[in-house]
Amino acid sequence: MEAAAPRPFDALLRVAPAALAIIPVSLLFGVLAGRSDWSPLEVALIGLLGFTGSGQFAVLPLADSGAGFLTMLLLTASINSRYLPIAYVSASRLPQPWGLRALLAHMLGDEAYATERERDTWGSLAVIRATLFLTWVVAGVAGAIIGNLIPATWLAADLNLGFPASVVLMFLSASQLRLRLPQLSDSKTRVLLAVLLCVLIAVALILLLGPLYFWIPSVLLATFVLARVRS
Repeated sequence: MEAAAPRPFDALLRVAPAALAIIPVSLLFGVLAGRSDWSPLEVALIGLLGFTGSGQFAVLPLADSGAGFLTMLLLTASINSRYLPIAYVSASRLPQPWGLRALLAHMLGDEAYATERERDTWGSLAVIRATLFLTWVVAGVAGAIIGNLIPATWLAADLNLGFPASVVLMFLSASQLRLRLPQLSDSKTRVLLAVLLCVLIAVALILLLGPLYFWIPSVLLATFVLARVRS
């Protein structure tokens, strides 16, 4: 007898720790944006329209230095290219109406994908993605407001704002691997070797193309390798 699909409320309980974990990261982005004279409305718009934590942190110094729109667009597109494979493998769980499908696809993020499960209904996906999405936007706006009240001396120039997000994502990724590996019908050794190959490809492309331009070819090659393993 098959177990019942997870209910939306169960999904809310599951995503709550990840939502709480991203609040400090989004607050930090809002604080920096506020210190750079971004208005709370501008912070809200970049969160609503561009929903990408690492991309927003990367664009902020470019905007401060007067970089062109195409440069910022290229940088954001390169960083966000990592969503292509996870959007592809999770598309089958999305609802059919195109408007709702597009909205849920837009709200996809690293933490959402790491929290979702294969058996989740689209209602559970909606709860997970909307919770993280709205948490990120609201916390960012709050950070922008707080940023104008914090003395500049409190923010060190070498503060690594990406570190908390990286730790959260690494923990969620490890939890997701532990959950999904036993469900794979393929040889686990084969899958792990494919993951190792993807890591080596990424490292080689970083050395060859640099930390900015390696994203898109690395994602495309990793998608190809993992698709071959699953086929």
